[in-house]
Amino acid sequence: MVRLVVCGAINWDIGCFVDRLPVPGEEVVAEYITRVSGGTGGNVAVAAARILGAKEVALIGAVGRDDIARQQIGILEEEGVVTEGISQIGAEESGQAYILIDQKGENVIATHLGANARLGVKHLRKVEVKRQLRECRGIVLTDPPLEVAEELINVAKRYDIPALWDPGILIGPGRETLLSLAREADVIFLNETEASALLGIERSDVSPQRLQKLGFDNHIVLKLGAQGALMLEPASGTATEVPALPLKELGLNVISTVGCGDVFAGVFAAYHVAGSSLEESLAMASAAAGLNATRPETRGSPERAALEAMEQRSRNLGFALRESRALRTTGRDSGKDV
Repeated sequence: MVRLVVCGAINWDIGCFVDRLPVPGEEVVAEYITRVSGGTGGNVAVAAARILGAKEVALIGAVGRDDIARQQIGILEEEGVVTEGISQIGAEESGQAYILIDQKGENVIATHLGANARLGVKHLRKVEVKRQLRECRGIVLTDPPLEVAEELINVAKRYDIPALWDPGILIGPGRETLLSLAREADVIFLNETEASALLGIERSDVSPQRLQKLGFDNHIVLKLGAQGALMLEPASGTATEVPALPLKELGLNVISTVGCGDVFAGVFAAYHVAGSSLEESLAMASAAAGLNATRPETRGSPERAALEAMEQRSRNLGFALRESRALRTTGRDSGKDV
């Protein structure tokens, strides 16, 4: 029985490492190029499998019938990911992403969805997939087509298991539909740009009270990169912060931020289904994302033992959760370390 089911994109990542990102119309030289397995669904599944172990994480997704597909499935199986839920779709290329990464690790990504866009509700009706969804302890959605996301959130509610959603590329047209569906997930992951686009408010204005007015009573996790992460619980008025891993003090440098958000979601979900609190899951996710940034590959997330050792080591360097509960009578926060 798998403990976690992940649904999302499977891409072949072509990474071009440049001195700086070009402005429109400018050509820059790529110092070197990497070609590796990626895609939000694949990345999340691998990050979670490195925490939970082999055959504990299943991936639902779509690839073409091409050489990339064969490589993708082989790589995922080597990582211990269960791949029966991956559908091969004829007349479509497997998904591909073209990524420019500068010396600071910042990136710009253009994605050809290919077969990813053809994943449908019918692919969830496979006998093995239905069994995985019925028996798992949690479902992570990244960026499957909206109808698939809606069906999986409904499945999660039917079986009373948590649904964790990182909508990513789906945020755009049809905001109201997406916003309505986002209220139904147990945990929503957003970066600052996505939060502004989906919620219609800037980060400085995001608070449990504002989210409550928007109809949210689940958990909203803001991925803030070098500033760590923030988890908001509108129902209780609680905000929990965790800093980024103190890389400089640990003698580490940022190489690439590609895939860090996926690692964050995968590790968060893995610890959550393994029995950790949401707060503990938040801390481990932030630590894992930080370590991923020190690696050139998209899937540079650590194994569980290495991650927990680094998290313990970092506590003496100020890596600790901080919780604040909004005082509705005064509008001020009182903070305490967790």
